[in-house]
Amino acid sequence: MGGINLIVDNPFFLLFLSMLTGILLGKIRVGNFKLGNSGALFSGLIIGWYIITRINDQEVVDSLNSTFHTFFIFSLILFISSVGLIASKNIKEIVKRFGVKFMMIAFFITFFGFIGTYFLSTFYENKYNFIGIYSGALTSSPGLATAIESAPEFQTSITYGYSIGYIPGVLAVIFAMYFIPVIFKIDIKKEKENLLAKSVFYKDDNTGFDFISYMFVIITGILVGKINIGAGINFNLGITGGVLLSSLILGAAGKLWIFDFRMNYRVLKIFQEFGLLMFLASVGLKSGYRTFTTLNFSTFMLMLFSLIIAFASIFVGYLIGRYIFKMNWIILSGAVCGGMTSTPGLGAAIDANDSEEVVAGYGATYPFALLGMVVFNKVFLILLS
Repeated sequence: MGGINLIVDNPFFLLFLSMLTGILLGKIRVGNFKLGNSGALFSGLIIGWYIITRINDQEVVDSLNSTFHTFFIFSLILFISSVGLIASKNIKEIVKRFGVKFMMIAFFITFFGFIGTYFLSTFYENKYNFIGIYSGALTSSPGLATAIESAPEFQTSITYGYSIGYIPGVLAVIFAMYFIPVIFKIDIKKEKENLLAKSVFYKDDNTGFDFISYMFVIITGILVGKINIGAGINFNLGITGGVLLSSLILGAAGKLWIFDFRMNYRVLKIFQEFGLLMFLASVGLKSGYRTFTTLNFSTFMLMLFSLIIAFASIFVGYLIGRYIFKMNWIILSGAVCGGMTSTPGLGAAIDANDSEEVVAGYGATYPFALLGMVVFNKVFLILLS
């Protein structure tokens, strides 16, 4: 037990072990499918579960979970800021071409998820679990915060539903990014060629990397994310939305006063890869114990419902975007991830398509999806009251 204690007392060891084993797991190919960077999520889940089950000291467990959450936030900032700056050079053209379509995709994904969740809740006695499942299936922390704020007396039920629904929601988006092109026979290479024929993607390796400007992007994003928008709704973009918005806008501006936001592509790619691996590993580490130890028939059914809600919402977004709006898959894949407010999904989309252009769709759809989650959570609570 002494050796185990030396390991669990060092969360950095657990983090890098999860990342290392995740990279190796992600390289395993079954047919045309491999987990890629998402392997870090699964290795983190297993390691997180195993280590926590070996600890009898609750103080150590709480300290570990707190550190894992810090890893989670830091890696999220690293990943989002780098992909936002990479995609910023094309964001104006992408939004101009697809415009209101992003808003409609966000609406239909969050609305269909809401309708499906509400329907399933009618068969259960504790309907407030499904408020949490709705936010979990669409991986929306702002949705959870809105629900808890609006119905604090049901916080336990709502949080439980979210914790049960989150991992299936994450897995649904990740797998969808790999399997949709297979199911619908999408030629990713051709989609990229069609998109790039109309826009030259920014990969200038001759530019430098200004850490002062990079820190300014992050600080600005954190401040923007804290601004409440809309009277009575208590809606804000949070760290993810704020940093994404600042990196896209400032990156598109290029230069502002003493700040130069034209960052070296290769450096940003390193930040992106490391941030994503760290993000996925930390999600697994802090969720592994709860995910595996709460498994029984009831929780299994709730997780299954969350998976169904997530997949249904994803396919609604895909079908509308592809067959009604005629959108290019590279941009649509990012829009679907944005509609699901799923950062792990964004990482999977970048990995599966081998293209950072997906971030433009994600960035343009994400704020509307956050707003949709806030509004539909409030509607859900009104219907239950």
